[in-house]
Amino acid sequence: MVRVMKKREWRQLGLLGLALAALMFSPMSAFAQQAVSPAQPQSSEGDKAAKPKSAGGYYIEFRVAQIGTYGHSYVVYGSPGGRANYADLHPMGGYVVMALGHVLPVPANTEWDPEVLKLPVSARYRRSLDAHQYQRLVGAVHSAKLNKQPYWNAVTNNCNHFIGVLAQAIGLRVPGQFQVSYSFVPALRELNESSHGRTSTRSGRNTSLSPSS
Repeated sequence: MVRVMKKREWRQLGLLGLALAALMFSPMSAFAQQAVSPAQPQSSEGDKAAKPKSAGGYYIEFRVAQIGTYGHSYVVYGSPGGRANYADLHPMGGYVVMALGHVLPVPANTEWDPEVLKLPVSARYRRSLDAHQYQRLVGAVHSAKLNKQPYWNAVTNNCNHFIGVLAQAIGLRVPGQFQVSYSFVPALRELNESSHGRTSTRSGRNTSLSPSS
């Protein structure tokens, strides 16, 4: 089980991460550009607001858990009235390991931690899925869990990259993942719900995963 870090540790991690990112990418640091105040939480319990928009079919909801400077991206998916399933990617270990993960790849885990649901949800994006899309989604989650040595890196393979792969599996367009979760999920929603995004998705044209810089 992955320990949910204390707020003080997340603040320390955020400050260190911003400093490292500034050193590596200055003056084009996306963390520095995106480190804005998080949106007000919509719900403090994961599934109370996860009611389906319409009966039938399946769904996926991209969420941002409100914690620390970055937030944490994850997904909940399933069928209306059925059991909710969760998926995410998170680094293993404590503050030191996560700090190191801003420079080097560190061990990660795709095992779901129920403690995440105790965190407020600051942003969410919900999509209805047909049976074919849902099969592709389940396959993508399964493939991710087959990786016996997943890694986490704040720049090249973070929680945004993970949910971006799932979004792409169901035919969504994906924004650049080198931004904090607080802005990534709203950007994902905007990209796919704008008139241009809806047209591209329906026509089957999907963008590849964007560079993280």
